[in-house]
Amino acid sequence: MSDQKKHLMLALSRQGFGEAILGLRVASELKKRGDDVHVLAHDSNALLLRNGLPHLLFASHACAFFKLYLDMCIAEFKPDFILLADYFTTALFFEQAKLSPAMLKDLDIPIVAIDTWNSSRLPRPIDVFTNTQRPVALWEDRVVPIYPVPFLAPEEAAGVYQSLPEPVLLGRKSRQHLRSSLGVGEQEKAVLFCTAEWQHGNYESVEAIRIARWLPALVADYVRRLGRDVHLIHVGPQAYDLKEMLQGKYHWLPPLPPTRFDALVASMDLLFSANISATTIAKAMVSQVPVLVLHNSVSAQTLEEAIAAIPASPSHFMKQWMENTLPIFPFALWPLGYHKFLAPLLERNPYLDALDLAEVLDESLVQGRLSALLFDTAAREEQIHRRAAYLSAVRSLPNGPDVINGKPGAYNEIPEHSYH
Repeated sequence: MSDQKKHLMLALSRQGFGEAILGLRVASELKKRGDDVHVLAHDSNALLLRNGLPHLLFASHACAFFKLYLDMCIAEFKPDFILLADYFTTALFFEQAKLSPAMLKDLDIPIVAIDTWNSSRLPRPIDVFTNTQRPVALWEDRVVPIYPVPFLAPEEAAGVYQSLPEPVLLGRKSRQHLRSSLGVGEQEKAVLFCTAEWQHGNYESVEAIRIARWLPALVADYVRRLGRDVHLIHVGPQAYDLKEMLQGKYHWLPPLPPTRFDALVASMDLLFSANISATTIAKAMVSQVPVLVLHNSVSAQTLEEAIAAIPASPSHFMKQWMENTLPIFPFALWPLGYHKFLAPLLERNPYLDALDLAEVLDESLVQGRLSALLFDTAAREEQIHRRAAYLSAVRSLPNGPDVINGKPGAYNEIPEHSYH
């Protein structure tokens, strides 16, 4: 009797690639084991699935008919298991599409969910924007969670698995060819900044719209202060109006196919992010690219409160920036917030040791770390040393299929379904 299993992966996120990327890493490992994987995905993930796994896509206007797509996949593929990529975005999809989670629970098929943020350890609800809270709709019965590292802490616990991407290391000629195609000279530096669809959203919150609009300008100002030899490379669904500000050193690229994006990351001198859990951070880590992440812990209703909360008098640009974004709210995931929500996962998490983290309003700290990571060989090597220790700990963990097949209560422990 064959041990080959069939897995149906659901990638239902509609405004970002991160969750689908985590799922596809597990799917790739399952394929290497000889298992079959089929994907049912929202069509916003089409770029990731091009020339990849067999899949069925559906558009936003067809979300109400998701059950028909699901039934079609089950009838044709006859999966042994369902893999959610991931837990939160699947629950959010069902909520927004006004679908009942009983649709999945009643299938009588074992369900494993990639629980990116380890929901069992998180406060509820989620803090978003200034004073808004978002409820967390979780399905804790009959869904078996597995926990990817990064960005969770590398610990030996049930369900924890390593989810590192494959490193991409470019030769000098390939690296320079890619950079020159962007207009980056051989002696110049390139800083990568990535955004997802959800970071360009038309939010109901005025405060969120302001911070979504103005943070890229602050990122550009920090890069501008580094001098004319530093370029800002932006990958995202829409360009920002930064060309004049950076005097031709701003280069926008739309979302890229995985292989092209991975090569781009590996060709950069620094990844500059405002999303502590971005999957691109792990890609930069394994590809030996330094990482600097911005976050904000300041809450301020007035300019005076904002100035009082920072360690030094603001520059003229920073003062104007704060005026444009008031009221300012804390964030770990710009522009949503999630500051309190993710705090338990960041506490004593060695993930933070593998990168540099800076308060977005602390101009001296941000500028100092940017300059050091770009121009100071010792500073770059020091982060590389910290990162190596972290990556070693992550690589000691089991991979996704091992956890899925060995975790008590996981696939092999769930009673067989009866639809065959």
